[in-house]
Amino acid sequence: MQYQAVFDLSVSGYRTWSFAAFGLIFVTIGLWMVLRPNSELMVHFVRKRWFSWVFLAFSLVWTIVSFWSTFGEYRELRSALQAGTATTTTGVVDNFRPKISDQRGSAPERFCVKTECFEYSDYVVTNGFNQTRMRDGPVREGLPVRVTSYKGKIVKLEVAGE
Repeated sequence: MQYQAVFDLSVSGYRTWSFAAFGLIFVTIGLWMVLRPNSELMVHFVRKRWFSWVFLAFSLVWTIVSFWSTFGEYRELRSALQAGTATTTTGVVDNFRPKISDQRGSAPERFCVKTECFEYSDYVVTNGFNQTRMRDGPVREGLPVRVTSYKGKIVKLEVAGE
């Protein structure tokens, strides 16, 4: 049986960079607040100088922590894929439970292949596979697949050619 990759971490790369980069907007605002304390806009909105420093510090910490955690996850998953420590399960998708609501907090999508079960959601920041059926994801009941995973995260998903 021929399999075609629909997701491969080694090809997709560091996909969650935008989550960490979002913090750079607030770092820029914080720098502006600290460096331009006497500007007309600053005097109008922020009357306390300490607030500018707290805002900048929080923005920096949030950006650094979010980058560290998302890039750290990517590096760990990529290393597992390259070193061959990720496990591969081949079989037919069983017990598929699609995400039925597009609301945050709704149950994640779930499926099993043999004895291994996988969960993922569009709203979870991860470098692993997380494309639900609602977002044109490829997984469906009875689909022959080969899933490579590490610590519950799908690092490579292949589906059988039809």
